[in-house]
Amino acid sequence: MAVEKVNMGTAVALGNFDGLHKGHMSVLEKALSFRESGYVPTVILFDVHPKEVLTGQKVKRLLTPKQTQKSLEEMGFEICKISFNEVKDFTPERFFDEILIKKLNAKALCCGFNYSFGKKGEGDCNRLLTLSQKAGIECCVQPETKIENQAVSSTAIKDFILGGEPHKAAQMLGRNYSFTSQVIHGDQRGRELGFPTANQKIDDCLVVPKYGVYETLVSVDGKKYRGVTNIGIRPTYLLDTVLSETNILGFSGDIYSKKITVELVKYLREERRFSSAESLINQLNDDVKQVSEDE
Repeated sequence: MAVEKVNMGTAVALGNFDGLHKGHMSVLEKALSFRESGYVPTVILFDVHPKEVLTGQKVKRLLTPKQTQKSLEEMGFEICKISFNEVKDFTPERFFDEILIKKLNAKALCCGFNYSFGKKGEGDCNRLLTLSQKAGIECCVQPETKIENQAVSSTAIKDFILGGEPHKAAQMLGRNYSFTSQVIHGDQRGRELGFPTANQKIDDCLVVPKYGVYETLVSVDGKKYRGVTNIGIRPTYLLDTVLSETNILGFSGDIYSKKITVELVKYLREERRFSSAESLINQLNDDVKQVSEDE
């Protein structure tokens, strides 16, 4: 962040914005509102997911780190990147003083009701309110966001994605769960069956949806198409790795090496092994018919 912007004072949105879901958005929108006071909306992004450092386990995300940063910048945020290992042992008071006050010149802080900070998460939103009051800066704590009486959280959204309920995940995200990656060459099996597919690997850091067949929306070169997407290991013609294979309805042309985005709309059925190519073709025709009828 440029020195002159820090000198203007910042409104810092605090939290681990790994999904940019509706709960996160309430905190971010509050921080953005402080532009009216002349403060620069700012987000701290750590180089690693804190849970990975604290638990030693890989954390699956709802957005890649690059997607998260790009989205935040498009909203109007300045990004402050910090090494988590450098601050993980800071007391809440030290983090507040050295990072928020001295480094960022924070004039307003925004967080969620369950925000924690400092060594072992010893600081909570109440501690942040107390420290802010002493420092004479504003602190806004956003209440829990609920949809259909269920708390919005990254964990709940991941559970919906893993459980084959993308429509429920979309309600909490405010958008369809999606992934973007380059189309790669497959074994041409779909083309042989009369259902050519765009094959993609899902980024290692993302949640892999429940294996099965989905109704999808596919963005190619800025245009959206309906699609039928199989995610999994394709039991009839076994794969050795998880793959997304999308039959893009109404699309023709060379798609290899293009980056396309697949949005999950509805779970249609589980992956299953078919006894013959004919029975598989019949099922694929039924899948396409079902998606076409949803238009």
